[in-house]
Amino acid sequence: MKKVFLALTSTIIIAGMNFSCNLIDSKNQTGMSKEDSLAAMANAPVMEFDKEVVDFGTLTEGDTVSHVFKFKNIGKSALTITDVQVQCGCTVASKPDHPIGVGQSDQITVRFNSQGKAGTNKKFVTIYSNANPPQTVLAFTAIVYGKNISDSTKANLNSIPNL
Repeated sequence: MKKVFLALTSTIIIAGMNFSCNLIDSKNQTGMSKEDSLAAMANAPVMEFDKEVVDFGTLTEGDTVSHVFKFKNIGKSALTITDVQVQCGCTVASKPDHPIGVGQSDQITVRFNSQGKAGTNKKFVTIYSNANPPQTVLAFTAIVYGKNISDSTKANLNSIPNL
């Protein structure tokens, strides 16, 4: 009985290892050779931004500010932005809904609503595209003062150096 149990257990373990090896091999196969993959990357679109980080400075809670992030496709093929994701509901971003040709420029507009965001804020906007690299992260910062803070208190807080 022990021999049967040992033989059955060994067979299951070996079959499981074989299955997992086949699963790993199938995940690594893209249908492209390494050379084809490198050539595709070399011919991919490339996004070049004028600015990737913006400082909105100091705001009063409830202020809404926006910035237009301008970019150019400096790659070798048309750029398609598939998605733009924001970090929270206080931020809204718009993206072009059409391909951007080689050498063409376009923009992504980001709007920040500071309601309920008193304090120091650093937010990120992630752009997904067919570019190389496929993800680009934009950022902005803002210091938001509560509605009831006096101007003299704001001036005192502004005089504190940033670390």
